Amino acid sequence: MKAILTFARGWNALAAARSLGRRGVQIIAGDEYRFAPASFSRYTVESFLYPNPDNDPEGFLAKLDEVIRRHYVAGEEYVLMPFHKETYLISANRARFEPLIKFAIPTIEQIMQVDDKGTLARLCQQRELPIPETIVADSLEEFRERAVGFNYPAFVKVRRSAAAVGVKRATNSAEAIHACEQFIHRYTLGSDAVPLLQASVPGEDYCATFLFNHGELATTMTYHNIRTYPVRSGTGVLRETVSEPAMEQTGAALLASLKWHGVAEIDFRWDGQSTTPQLIEVNPRFWGGLTQSVASGWDYPWLLYRLALDGKVPPIVPGDPTIKTETPVVSMLSTLTEIIQDDRQMGTLRASFEQARSEFGDGQRMKAIKDFIGRLEEGADIRGRVELARKLFRDHGHTVSDIWAWNDPLPALGLLYPLAVFLKHGKVSTELLVS
Repeated sequence: MKAILTFARGWNALAAARSLGRRGVQIIAGDEYRFAPASFSRYTVESFLYPNPDNDPEGFLAKLDEVIRRHYVAGEEYVLMPFHKETYLISANRARFEPLIKFAIPTIEQIMQVDDKGTLARLCQQRELPIPETIVADSLEEFRERAVGFNYPAFVKVRRSAAAVGVKRATNSAEAIHACEQFIHRYTLGSDAVPLLQASVPGEDYCATFLFNHGELATTMTYHNIRTYPVRSGTGVLRETVSEPAMEQTGAALLASLKWHGVAEIDFRWDGQSTTPQLIEVNPRFWGGLTQSVASGWDYPWLLYRLALDGKVPPIVPGDPTIKTETPVVSMLSTLTEIIQDDRQMGTLRASFEQARSEFGDGQRMKAIKDFIGRLEEGADIRGRVELARKLFRDHGHTVSDIWAWNDPLPALGLLYPLAVFLKHGKVSTELLVS
């Protein structure tokens, strides 16, 4: 029993290595970087390096082909499980690997229908599925014209990106146009990849996850991002499992219409009150919060492994519904940021200052100072802020870590790589932190 995992630096790949390894599957982990957490797992029997799939696709395919052939044993259970955008390259060249190893991933045509946010928006509009108001422009000139008069705040989004990269919030048309122009320049985007403009919708982030068997829904579960990093616009770093059938029905309808095969995750935005959660984007591969799914009983790596081999999915045994998972360090950064940015009473403080200045100007100096101190105590709301901090930190109690496990401690060394990048450059990207 063997499985080859790519993008071994992802915490989701580590979750899969542990899931499969506990069942006796030997893990062969590949990545373009040496400090990949799954490579350090006790369940990994070998690791290998491959060229960057975007910069050297043929080099990546050749290396993967070589590793697959080297570990091939006739009649042995043998599965390929990609975890990031190299999935697309493997899917487009599936005929090269199908005689040697089993896998269950969507076709490249299915992937391209949902990976491009512009194509996805048009697809949802055609199928009358709930998405925020969205402009999909075919040129920069069209974007400029239609951005004027749009409902703000809104987000300018690069059509193909991940981990909150290539997303910019805009409060007016000038900001939106400027962000669009910046993205086009930074990422060298052509006329067929002009960023889209999507209205901001109230609520919080939810992630509906799916496993399909050639167009038939095998299973689904949803988790809620209690914290994201960056705050309010980033990737989930503290999560809980929830029951949200409306999201699952919408997502299943979309994927079934595409005859989906394999896993997928769909982001939703919901305020907890409206009857229609808004579909935001689709990840046609494994998701960042895979640890939450596995810890809750939806062991997608094992389910996908069996689907690839047997053509069917074993029964799901849900676990503890109250369990939470988190990406350590990053989730704490998110919590601290929320506390720092809590400005509930700033309006009161500004009004108090203006009133005190007026009284002081009228000669009522002692009264102005006394009144201002009283309002300052009320406006600061020390007790309220302490209670907020307690509430936020309580969310971190009794969580399952994406990284740390007593019986498999060495993958925590994967934190060394983003730390080294930070020490060298003084900054680190969100994508690197959450992966």
